[in-house]
Amino acid sequence: MPSFMKKLGGCVVRMPLTEPNVERYLEEHPGFLQKYVVTHLSETDVKELYEHWYQAHGRKSSTEKERKRSRTEDERRTSNTKVEPMDTKPSVLDSKHFTRKTSKEEAMDVMPSIETKQKLAQRMYRKTISREGAPILKPYRRELSSSSSQNLFNESFSDDLINIRSLLPTNLQLPGEPGDEPSARRRSREEWRQLNEPDLMMELVRDIAQDLDLVSLCFKILLNVGILTNGDRCSLFLIFGSGDQRFLVSKLFDVTEDSKLKDMYAHKPIRIPYGKGIVGYVAETGKTVNIADAYQDERFNQAIDIQTGYRTKSILCMPVKNHQGEVVGVAQVINKKDEEGPFTATDEKIFEKYLVFCGIGITNALLFQSSVIMYKRSDSLVLLAHYIFEEQRDMKTLLRRVLKKGLEMFSSSGCRILLLDMPDNSPEGHIIEPTIFPPINQDKFAVCYEVWTGDDIRNKDSGDEYEFNKIINPQDTLALYIAQSTNKTINTVPNEPFEGFSNGITAELMGMDREIKNILAMPIMTENRKVLGVVEIVNKKGEERFDRNDESLFEAFTLFCGLGIYNVINFERLLKANNAQKVVLEILSYHASASQDEVAKIERVEIPTAKQLKILNYEFADMTLSNDETILATLRMFIDLDLINKFQIDNKNLIRWSITVRKNYRDVMYHNWRHGFNVAQMMFAMLTSGEMNKMFSDIEVFALLVGSLCHDIDHRGTTNQFQSLSNSPLANLYSTSFMEYHHFNHFLTISQVEGNNIFKTLDKEDYCKFIELTKATILATDLAVYFRHKTQFQKLVDEESPDWVETSNRNLLRSMMITGCDLSAITKPWEVQRLVAEKIASEFFNQGDLERDIFGQAPAYMMDRSKRDELPKMQVNFIDGICMALYESLEKVNPLFRPLLEGCLANRRNWSNLYERRTSYAEISSANISLSSINTTRVGDLGAIQNQQEEESHESVEG
Repeated sequence: MPSFMKKLGGCVVRMPLTEPNVERYLEEHPGFLQKYVVTHLSETDVKELYEHWYQAHGRKSSTEKERKRSRTEDERRTSNTKVEPMDTKPSVLDSKHFTRKTSKEEAMDVMPSIETKQKLAQRMYRKTISREGAPILKPYRRELSSSSSQNLFNESFSDDLINIRSLLPTNLQLPGEPGDEPSARRRSREEWRQLNEPDLMMELVRDIAQDLDLVSLCFKILLNVGILTNGDRCSLFLIFGSGDQRFLVSKLFDVTEDSKLKDMYAHKPIRIPYGKGIVGYVAETGKTVNIADAYQDERFNQAIDIQTGYRTKSILCMPVKNHQGEVVGVAQVINKKDEEGPFTATDEKIFEKYLVFCGIGITNALLFQSSVIMYKRSDSLVLLAHYIFEEQRDMKTLLRRVLKKGLEMFSSSGCRILLLDMPDNSPEGHIIEPTIFPPINQDKFAVCYEVWTGDDIRNKDSGDEYEFNKIINPQDTLALYIAQSTNKTINTVPNEPFEGFSNGITAELMGMDREIKNILAMPIMTENRKVLGVVEIVNKKGEERFDRNDESLFEAFTLFCGLGIYNVINFERLLKANNAQKVVLEILSYHASASQDEVAKIERVEIPTAKQLKILNYEFADMTLSNDETILATLRMFIDLDLINKFQIDNKNLIRWSITVRKNYRDVMYHNWRHGFNVAQMMFAMLTSGEMNKMFSDIEVFALLVGSLCHDIDHRGTTNQFQSLSNSPLANLYSTSFMEYHHFNHFLTISQVEGNNIFKTLDKEDYCKFIELTKATILATDLAVYFRHKTQFQKLVDEESPDWVETSNRNLLRSMMITGCDLSAITKPWEVQRLVAEKIASEFFNQGDLERDIFGQAPAYMMDRSKRDELPKMQVNFIDGICMALYESLEKVNPLFRPLLEGCLANRRNWSNLYERRTSYAEISSANISLSSINTTRVGDLGAIQNQQEEESHESVEG
């Protein structure tokens, strides 16, 4: 027989020229074959070899696609340029698997076409732009030595593995690469068994040594196990999970010598409980099981034989261990092929030897698989971070993108993010203390954003890939439990008991209308361990439940979600602060504080009594006082309620504060300083003449009077609706009750100016309480608040003995009192009521004109100037819809309020008469007002007051 010389262990031996020996030699000396092809084959020979290779692998080189791939080969073959050597060094990884090549061989191995070092370096990296616009540098895949090697990278090979491939030797088989069908290039069992045991073992170990595709590797192992033991069917189970959560999974079950690798990828994995059955026993104990008759062993499950019709006789089951001796899987062989009898001790011995190498191969493949998973997950987190930091303007847009990424990262069909109800989203926006993160209400969720895909889309006929939903005030018991428990991760399936849920979770408990198969949920935390919300990943595709790897990734995912949400919240707060700054600058450009001369002028005058000023009467009309006299009347209210003494208010500060409040009311038609003063006067009358000061504490009385004076400060003569329509800074600053929140914050602003602080003697507790009470007083002037509380207040006053000591009842009463004061013009004598109604109508009509001129839309009914002749009807509707019920309820609280109800009824009769007579707006406006019907005497200016005081003093002396 022909032979060739080979060097082994320092000795040269003669090797028979058999096909296996030649193959082994060529594998050990790849440079020899390359050199032979270059020096001995003609262009025609190479072309024929090229065509044969493609035909053997089921491809056609004549397609446009293959022509494009092989264009560099065609250029080289048609070029007359001589191949020049390149000084290219092999990689460290290459040196482990290949012998050193000549420079010419290296040139062939690196690039099929001739390129300079500079061009080669340029081709090693390429810059790509992701669909989101973020530049990413990716290593370009290594160019291989032949056209056959190049075509390993077909379209099925992922971009992620292309990057990994660039770092690995070219002869490794990676997951997703096309690879050869093992059975197509393997010897038959008879040929294998002709080899002696050492050669057979070495060949079978070599067969699996460089395969990192777990399915392909396990398939080869099972084929080789069948050869070694002459077994009929082989299966391999791998252990996943840890601790009590371990289980065995097999994607390759009952593999025979006729099985095809491509069929293995389509198999549905078989899952076996750890410690159950023969396979579970071997996994748990690490012991070999050799059963001569399977039906005599109680651990054997006969159901599979019944289902398949196959008769299991003997079983050899052995653990697969890693280098640390830990069991990583179980290999099982069934029935000796073409012969009777059980597996022998020799079978066990050779089986055990081979599984040592298999354990190493499986461990390597699992590690590589884990590294690929981590690579992909890291890439996903980088993209997620890109989403988060790119989109910080809108919560909805951010969460839609994050939710879609969550579906992709966890291979699930549902993803939900529930956000807790946070006062930071409330209108006040914590303008005074913007650096403090607001308290969070952990008793309810404000909103839930969710996305569904696949089978969980309800309207499948729509053709949409995703279904997005926004749920207001969602009811999710599980999420609420997680938010309140904090730092709890829930990984469960329906009806599985766990802490807090003895019967497990259901779709109803989570407020879902879809079937739940499994769920992974975790809280979203801030940097100071506050819970912002909860993330839920629902229904992992193709799996019974989420695994530990999912939990680990989920922690990072929720962390990024928290960062994104926190950034959006802070961005919104920054916008609010910016709008607040614009509002403040606007205010400062319009208003001014009280001057020293203005303060001194008031200080020189003795303050009239409440009786002189007529401010104790419910029928009071402000038109009898000048602007300076309204300041004196304001001071008198503080004096008679004993607020100056009880809270040690500095007299000069109180004067300056009162003048500043007056000057910070705009000169609009109705909502000006006179209206604010009138509301404060009515509150003063309720507290004194109505004796309500006996019911409330000193701090409550203080807040009611201050809130009444400031309840419409800096009013622009337009409603909240107009602010929203015009997209004003106020509308962007607050989410609701724009004007009322602005009045409150403006009150705080002017009260903190040096010389205006009338609250500086309050301790911290009293100050906080006073601010909250004042805020509640001002916000209650929004009629939307009145309508929310109207029914509750009516039920309360209808009780036989309402409990006014209870905090919520007191809050409700104060709210209704300030509303009664705000609307008290409807209770005034007819002449005053008619004049006030005309002013309010004029202000409304002005807003209606603006809406028509600026926005090109028809104004509301009561603001439409063309409907001005229907003013009597509007007033009757206003009294019937709002005022009557309010004053009836207040009269039930305190019979001393009856004059308010009677005045309201009298004005309704007057407006009703005008409506019946169809009185026009012009006729109403031209009517004369008799001041004598309002007050018996008119208090004049400051000089008149001084003269009256001197006359009273002179009469006293004479007496």
